[in-house]
Amino acid sequence: MQIDRIYYPVLTLGVGRRVGIWTLGCPHACPACANPELWQPDQHRDLPVPEIMQMISAIKQRIDGVTITGGEPFVQIPDLEELVTAIRSTLTQDIMIYTGFTLSALRQMADERVNNILNQIAVLIDGPYVDEQNDGLGLRGSNNQKVHIFNPLFEDRRSALEQGTRQVQNIFYGHSVFSIGIPPRNFRENIQHKLSAYGIENADNNRRF
Repeated sequence: MQIDRIYYPVLTLGVGRRVGIWTLGCPHACPACANPELWQPDQHRDLPVPEIMQMISAIKQRIDGVTITGGEPFVQIPDLEELVTAIRSTLTQDIMIYTGFTLSALRQMADERVNNILNQIAVLIDGPYVDEQNDGLGLRGSNNQKVHIFNPLFEDRRSALEQGTRQVQNIFYGHSVFSIGIPPRNFRENIQHKLSAYGIENADNNRRF
């Protein structure tokens, strides 16, 4: 499975202390996307699902759930099905996926693997990101996106997912920084302005920061 990064603890993409998995490859190319650096697939960053699970199992702290985002997770359907099945059977039922496809578009694929994925996860947040509809609320990027809760055990999270307060984690490693969470509008421009105050310039919108 083509993966850009795996991180723990993610505190801003779901409830609790979560494992975040960012996939590579996305056909949607939404304007003002928070992660344009993940649009292109990269066969050199292909990890077998058992290796991904080994990395997650090496985390000794409490894991409350797993969030899979990207990129577009559903461009790697066979690997995504294998990953979700492994997480559900060995780790947690609390699996949340972000997708730029709508739920109806996923259903129209008439793919049993897609149906199996949806049957195993707790939450799907669907639809393309529309910058003009980013209202700053909840864990949807924009209010055209819908929160689908498939597991009734997690229905009490709907309000937080749809209307809750957002936060962003900024993670520094080496000479790089990446942000985890649902950003407000103009996030990249604002952070570049702040970086410029320290003499840091970044003209390439596809670089991670």
